[in-house]
Amino acid sequence: MNNQEFVFKKLQVKDIERDPNQPRRDFGTDGDENRLLLSIEEYGIEQPIVVNKTKEGRYIILDGHRRYICAQKLNFTEVPCRVYSNLSPAEFESRRYEIQNNRRPWKPLERSEAIRRIKDYLKLDTNKEVADHLHMSETAAANSLQLGKEKWDHLELMAKYELSEAYQVEFVRLKPKIRRIKDLEVDDIIKRLFEKVQHKTIRSAKDFRKLGRIFLRATANEAEIYRFLTNPDMTISELEQRTIQSGFSLLIEQLIQKVTAKRKEGVAFSSQEKTFLAQLHTLLTKAL
Repeated sequence: MNNQEFVFKKLQVKDIERDPNQPRRDFGTDGDENRLLLSIEEYGIEQPIVVNKTKEGRYIILDGHRRYICAQKLNFTEVPCRVYSNLSPAEFESRRYEIQNNRRPWKPLERSEAIRRIKDYLKLDTNKEVADHLHMSETAAANSLQLGKEKWDHLELMAKYELSEAYQVEFVRLKPKIRRIKDLEVDDIIKRLFEKVQHKTIRSAKDFRKLGRIFLRATANEAEIYRFLTNPDMTISELEQRTIQSGFSLLIEQLIQKVTAKRKEGVAFSSQEKTFLAQLHTLLTKAL
């Protein structure tokens, strides 16, 4: 793949096609006063557009969509290109990822789609294989791929509230821990959390981690979590102070959760468990 040959040549604009599978969605070419358009109008295209010549004789853009769009707006008939021939889908995706990542960092959702396509085309089974291929950490690869599996309405919300990549990664980790709190459904809670990020009452992505730990004890903390979600000015630090539990109360809550889970699943208690529960019942009867 590294030794793939290419040639430099001018191509007719009409013979070049934009890649319909391009992960980038925002090329920043709207309006007649964008900087790139003005530069190309005055100096021409100084950096060749990178294309792949397919077996059908078409030229698909690998890198340079912004330059190509500007050339169309300026009614150019030909543009300078760096031309590869018959790149395989895996070669195309991998080369595009590296070129565009070095030129302008991917937005989180764009990166997620690009990495997923590389994983699919190369038939990579594990996140480690993906990470090794792209020279990134396994955690970064896993987080990026997981982001692409999120519900589309959640992805739209993240874009609407302009959540940074750090927030998006931590949200992916937090979401499985979120559950209904009183009359607030999970989707209502997610929207309120994003609003708190926007209004800076959630002040860093790490606050999502703290919130995850609090949601793990949601049964005991329900009233305070509800207050946090319905009070736009309440911070994570305030919520933490209100939900601090002693080691003893945490053990009691964990016991309640385990007993409840066994009953819900219809799992019988062992004879030893029954003995301990009977002793606990006796103690509680005397204590309360």
